[in-house]
Amino acid sequence: MKRVEMTDGLDFIMLPRPVVLATCIDENKKPDIITLGWASPVSHKPLIVAIAISPKRYSHDLIAKSKEFVVNFPDITMAEGANWCGRKSGRRYDKFAETGWTLENSAYIETPRIAECYACLECKVVDQVVSGDHTTFFGEVVGAFVNEDTYRSVKHGGPPNKYFDPEIVRTLQHLGGDIYVTHDKEMHEFDVRGQIDV
Repeated sequence: MKRVEMTDGLDFIMLPRPVVLATCIDENKKPDIITLGWASPVSHKPLIVAIAISPKRYSHDLIAKSKEFVVNFPDITMAEGANWCGRKSGRRYDKFAETGWTLENSAYIETPRIAECYACLECKVVDQVVSGDHTTFFGEVVGAFVNEDTYRSVKHGGPPNKYFDPEIVRTLQHLGGDIYVTHDKEMHEFDVRGQIDV
C-alpha cells in the first residue's frame, strides 16, 4: 500500500483514543463537564494524569482557578451525551441537567463525579504547562474509584496489574468528528518469560 504525506489535521493519526469527561467547578461550586480525548497517565508513583484543554474552553479557567478536576470514564452508552458536552459550553448550559447525568460527591475534593461513569479519578493540579495551543494540566490522583465487579487482575506483567473486563465495560473511544467506537471483546494476552528488565 502506498504511503501519502499528510500536512493538516494530523492528530487523526492518533485516533481512536479513549474519551474522558472531566468535571470541574466554578467559584460558586457550580459543576461543569468537558469532553476530552487528550488525557493520559504520566507517572505511576505518585499517579499523575495529564489533560490538555484549549484556553478558549470555559472549563480551562475553572480548572486553573480551582486547582482540581475529576477524570470520569464513560462507556459507549454515554456517547451521545459525551459528544453533546464536547460541543456545548458550560457558560450557557447546565450540562448535568441537559444530559440527565447524576452528580456524585467526590471523596477527597469539592468537584463532583459523574455517577454513570464506570470509573473516576479525583485529581489536584500539581502543575500546568502551555503546550502549543492547549494547556496541559497535571493532576495528582488523590482518590480513585471503579464500579465493583468490572475489573480483573492480569496473570502476567504490569503495571498496571488490573484491567477492565471487556465483556462488562464497553469503553468509549473517539474516532474523529462526531464519530465514536468501542473495542471488540477479543483479547490477546501474552506471557513474557523471564525477568522483565525495563
